[in-house]
Amino acid sequence: MADLFTKAVERSKEGLLTLSFKPDELYRVPTDDGAAIALGRYHPRGERRFAEPVLLCHGLGANRFHMDFNEQYSLARYLARAGFETWVIELRGRGLAGACADWNFDDQAEHDVRTALRTVMSTGAQQVLWVGHSKGGLMLYAHLARNPQAPVKAAVSLGAPFTFAVQPGLRAFVQRVEPVLKLKVIPTRRVTSIAFFGAPPGPLTRYMMLADNMDPQVVRWALANVPADVAGGVGRQFARWITTSQFTTFDGSFDYREPLAGVKIPFLLIAGSRDLLAPPLAVARAKEHLGGPVKMLVAGRGHGFAADYGHADLILGRKAPDEIFPQVEAFLSSNATPL
Repeated sequence: MADLFTKAVERSKEGLLTLSFKPDELYRVPTDDGAAIALGRYHPRGERRFAEPVLLCHGLGANRFHMDFNEQYSLARYLARAGFETWVIELRGRGLAGACADWNFDDQAEHDVRTALRTVMSTGAQQVLWVGHSKGGLMLYAHLARNPQAPVKAAVSLGAPFTFAVQPGLRAFVQRVEPVLKLKVIPTRRVTSIAFFGAPPGPLTRYMMLADNMDPQVVRWALANVPADVAGGVGRQFARWITTSQFTTFDGSFDYREPLAGVKIPFLLIAGSRDLLAPPLAVARAKEHLGGPVKMLVAGRGHGFAADYGHADLILGRKAPDEIFPQVEAFLSSNATPL
């Protein structure tokens, strides 16, 4: 069995499961606090239809491939085909952005988001549109809480849990992994070693995806390419949010929720009907705090979708390019400036 495992890992490393990242332009940009982010830029395919570019941000423990997977499952390329200029963010501490260190969520929400916005604006844009999955949505909430006048015209959050008070089992999970949370870098990327075998059974997989809604080969590709190490400070901050039901800075001195009443931009919140990590109730809680118009969409059979959705499958589900991507595009188009 050990030999079989070793051979499978070697085969995956030989390129059978390797995805390519080839945007039209690629940038590695230093942040104000000495780290760096990476940005991949896609020009519109065909005529450009809208003035505002779209920034797409991945989730926790993920990298650039999360939002730019392959031709079929890339939300970035889908929006480029719809006439948007799109930018894929890779946050500090992973992939093309550099090695991971013991940063926290606040560092990323302030400096990484600011650097991404500033870089895109330097190309001549007056405002941008934001799309974030899971932590990628929370990043914008936190940035806008401190910077309510940030140049974001409208935003979409997919599976972004605004609270952890309604997710059964998460507190027990945090207790079990407490020794790992003490590390400066949580080695999440090691999961790539099992990619050839697909997602392992167990509660972690059930929280991360609705496996029945994903093609097994897509799951293997995702496991081989998307995972990224998590900064220890980020992991500890999420753990505290889970155990206290708060959404605060690392030192607890600033509540990210309270200032959001002053944020007046339109938001689309998308939740998977069977998402255990970000169930609809957790996603919808943002409506109580955001000051602008908020549209809520639950992706599931009971709401007119062909399938029920979990967490990762909001992007990588079998029907996501046909059901989720058009919803994102329609919302962004309705809030963008036509050219």
